[in-house]
This record gives sequence, C-alpha cells and structure tokens, in this order.
Amino acid sequence: MHILFYGLNLNPPWVEGLRNSVKELAKRLILKGHKISFLTKGIIGEPKEEVIDGIKYIRIPTASSSSYNDGSLKFLLKSFRMFQRIVKEHEIDLVHGHSSYPLLGFTELRSNIPRVFTLYSQIGSYSTTLEYDAVTNMLLKIAKSRFFASTLSFSVDHIVCISDSIYGSLPSSVRKRASIIPLGVDVNRFKPSRSGRKIREELGIENDKIVFMAGDLTPWKGSEVFVEAANVIAQKYEQVSFIMTAKGTYEFEEKRLEKIKNLIKAYGLKEKFHILGIREDIEEVYAASDTVVLPYLEAFALMSIPLSLLEAMASGKPVIASRIGDIGRVIRDGREGLLVTPGSVKELAEKILYLLKNEDIAKKLGLNSREKIEREYSWNKIAEKYNTLYYNIMYYISDRP
Repeated sequence: MHILFYGLNLNPPWVEGLRNSVKELAKRLILKGHKISFLTKGIIGEPKEEVIDGIKYIRIPTASSSSYNDGSLKFLLKSFRMFQRIVKEHEIDLVHGHSSYPLLGFTELRSNIPRVFTLYSQIGSYSTTLEYDAVTNMLLKIAKSRFFASTLSFSVDHIVCISDSIYGSLPSSVRKRASIIPLGVDVNRFKPSRSGRKIREELGIENDKIVFMAGDLTPWKGSEVFVEAANVIAQKYEQVSFIMTAKGTYEFEEKRLEKIKNLIKAYGLKEKFHILGIREDIEEVYAASDTVVLPYLEAFALMSIPLSLLEAMASGKPVIASRIGDIGRVIRDGREGLLVTPGSVKELAEKILYLLKNEDIAKKLGLNSREKIEREYSWNKIAEKYNTLYYNIMYYISDRP
C-alpha cells in the first residue's frame, strides 16, 4: 500500500513532537511493507522531491524558513488545488493527514481515495501566550474551532485521536467515525540503560545532579518558570546544573533566547545553566539527567500528550510536569511522576528539590514510568494499530455500494 502522509511541517530537522511522531510511524510502516510519501510545506529553493530514510518527500515551496507559520496559509491553499493531481501522479492508495488543526483535514476531501486524519490536540482550546499578531492568532483559533472539526465528518473516512480528551472534544457527529490511538515512543532509543556520560563530559558536569527542561524556548513551555524555579533551588541545593534546549523553529527564538539568557544572568545562574541547540542525540540528554521537567503553561500549541513526556518516561527518568492537556492522564501524581500547577514557581521548585533529596523515590517514579511506556506506548504496538486501521478502512470502502 502506498500511503501519503500530509502535514504542515514534516521536514527535518526533527526537533518537535508531531514531525518526530509522524516520521517514526512512517519508519515502522515501511518495515511492514508499505510505501510512504510525505506531502508537506517546503522552503523556496530546496528540492521539491527528495528521499530521506526511505521516505519520499513531496514539497510545495511556500516558505522562506523552517519556522512554524512561515508560508503555512499559502501551503494550505496550494495543496488544496494540487492534492488530486499529486495523489494520481504518485499512485497513492490512502492519504493520512497529521495536525493539531482540523482545518487541514478539509484538504483530503480532494483525494477521492481512503482518507485518515490524526488529531493531536483538543478542539476549541485558545492561547494566551502566542506572540503572533492579532490576525494570525485569530486564524489559529479558527483552525481549531468546532466548525472545522465538524467538517471532518465528511472530508475524511476516519479520525484518530491521540487521547480520550481529544476524542471527547469532538462534535458528536464526528465521534461516530473516530477512534483513539495514542502516541508512540522508541523504547530502544530511549531506555534507562544509557549512562549519560557523553553529555556530562561534553558540558563538564561531573558530580552535579542535572535537571533538564524537556522543551524549547516557545513561551507556552514555561522557560521563565523554569529559570525562576532554578533560582530557588540553587539557593538550597548547591550541586545542581540545569539544561534547556533551543530548537530553532520558532519565529521569535532570537528574542526569546536573549530574554531567557538575561533572566539567567540576573539571577546569577550563568554557571549553572546550559542551553543546547538542535540535538540528534537527545536520548543522551535524557540519560544524563536526574530529573526531567515540563513546566508547560498551556496546551493550545502543543500536542495534547507531549512527545517529550513519553521520551523522558521511556528513559526511566522521574518527571515533574504541569497539569495541562493529557499529561495528568499519562502520569498519575506520585505514581509515574509529580504534577504541578501551570505557572507555579513555588510548586515546581519544591518538587524538584524533593526529588533531588529523595533518590529512592525518584528512582521508583522512573521505573514505574518505563513500565507504563512499555505496556501502552511502544511504537511497535502503535504502528500495528494503524496498520490494522488502514486495512479495515480499505476493506470497508471497497465493500461500499
């Protein structure tokens, strides 16, 4: 079966959750004998077609950079016009869209073949942290509206939700053709047996405990909260270092990086902080960490289940995360991790200190997390669910009068 994956940002660099999840699913479906192509937004001047890791990338060049929103609206308009021709030229058997925005599913209507759409975020949520202009913010809100969610009932044959809460946020007419398949994580890449020595040696961290914020500098992920909590922790626990990442895909990243660095400097924490760029060995960063935190402020611009959460859990690390999206459905407070109120510096600092001072409890949380990942979120299990879904849809459509 030749499957066309469709989405806004499916190109490398694979630095955020959705594009990583789509790539990992594609790799496992190829192992099952499927042929996979990606239709996605391209940067003007890069190849319109390219094969990477056995996946054919078909790009519609509408952007000048790899940032999130650059050229997105133009891509939607152009792909809508070109979809039917692309499907025919590349002999596609089934199309599978991937997005947090149901608006993208409308494009699949033009394919005239079996259509699947995976939805990664709840319908109807709204952001208070996005730094875009008023028009862009309004368009993003509309793209996640119940109106466009309702159009999924006739634009695709089946909707996959990555969580119960996303399924519950759908209009009742759409839920009739929806099911739940969670995200997956590579349990062989992210595993507790990694030593973490590589990162410690690279950063010159010998004996300090490491607290890693698994996210980037986008405002909805709570970088300021993390730095402010680090200031509290450093005054009470001397041997500790902090790691953050900057992924380079956010339009305002330079401004954000300057702001965070100034905050770190103001607190006198420059020697304690390490801000890393794009890492192809992110599994080693998890391995080097003693505690992983996700102090996220809202779920609008995130997947309802952050992939970073699953990666940290698969790595056997104790996780401290905000009660947003479906994080509280994945980790039970005190069982697989600890939960905090979004934006609470006091709670975050207290719980980080608690785990730094109680290694046995931290270890137990990490073991429980790893067990849950192996049981419910291994990519091999998730890919098999999608494989079954594809064949069921193909059979159902072929059997329709």
